[in-house]
Amino acid sequence: MKTRILFVDDEPNVLSALRRMFHDMRGTWEMDFAVDGRTGLAMMAEQPYDVVVADMRMPGMDGAMFLRETQIHNPGAIRIVLSGHSDRDMILETVRPAHQFLRKPCQPDELKAVMARCLALREVFLDERVKNVVARLDSLPAVPRLYAALLDVLAQEEPSMQAVAGLIAQDVGMAAGVLKLVNSAFFGLRDHVSSPARAVNLLGLEVVKALVLGIGLFGRFDKDAFRDFDLEKLWSHCLGTARLAREIAVLEDASSDVREYCYIAGLLHDVGKLIMATNFPDLYRQVIAAAQAGEGTILDMEHRFFGASHAEVGAYLLGLWGVTDEVVRAVYLHHEPGRDRHAGFSPLLAVHAANRLEHELVVVSQDFAINPLDDLYLTASGLTPQRLDTWRDACRQLLAGEDVA
Repeated sequence: MKTRILFVDDEPNVLSALRRMFHDMRGTWEMDFAVDGRTGLAMMAEQPYDVVVADMRMPGMDGAMFLRETQIHNPGAIRIVLSGHSDRDMILETVRPAHQFLRKPCQPDELKAVMARCLALREVFLDERVKNVVARLDSLPAVPRLYAALLDVLAQEEPSMQAVAGLIAQDVGMAAGVLKLVNSAFFGLRDHVSSPARAVNLLGLEVVKALVLGIGLFGRFDKDAFRDFDLEKLWSHCLGTARLAREIAVLEDASSDVREYCYIAGLLHDVGKLIMATNFPDLYRQVIAAAQAGEGTILDMEHRFFGASHAEVGAYLLGLWGVTDEVVRAVYLHHEPGRDRHAGFSPLLAVHAANRLEHELVVVSQDFAINPLDDLYLTASGLTPQRLDTWRDACRQLLAGEDVA
């Protein structure tokens, strides 16, 4: 079946250029073109699209408004802004409804690559409900105390950039949000940013304030609505895994970039659990209950009840949001690294090991089975039992030092 794509732009010349630009894709793409948002919505009402590409500044219904409507009426669509305007306030308006933001003029290969990357992970889903919910998401909830602390810092007369960056770098939802924005084409960066702290510094305090206080990119997790889901435990495990993955990268003398990839991949590796639990609370309660009853691991029960695991769900969202491939691959395969074509040290290897070691060294509950290490993959990557013991000892010392502190 062909991929269905809708292009929306109020400039006929732009639409004509897009037709010519992607003429060679007619064999795999079914493309429609709309001159304004209302026409696009009418076309969408007749049949859904896989990808929607919209200009930002259009009369009547601008790109942000159109994409917000798309979220409602065509929730499974990948939403891309393609615009020549760089007004900061307008960019911020599209942060939530758009998955990615590309500048005009955009090279055909760049747009093709963005769409192909987003569409690839979508194929793993058997359940349309899950696919549509993930694609519809425009923000993630934050740990209440970290969110409250961030509000307190931002309320100060001269907020500390270091304090703001430190808080955001600890939280799964807030870290993912700033990475989504800073890696958009609006900033024109040559390389992907994977450090939440660097992202905050690049965005600046005024933009962070706008994200938090203006458009509400970060929301406080509602404990009352999700009583059976302990966000604090998930946050603690994710943060611990991030720190252990970075420590492993240090032991392997990895570059500073790889260390940051290891950290952010560790922090985000279980973001899919947050998505599943907050969007399908009743079904995820069944996952937890079945795992507690000894019917299998959380991963096994997710596949049983959802047809997909938290690894796939999290990787899909991060891929949609433009997070770098190194991190997305580590999140996607952190339980099944042997499915990766490449052995050797990588963020995937570091997160796979760190996730297991954190569960092993920090036993929060005896009720859940722990996913095993992939010994064949570790061996293929050159990791000997002695080297793994070195990692384990270093991670134990790191956790002990944090406990003392």
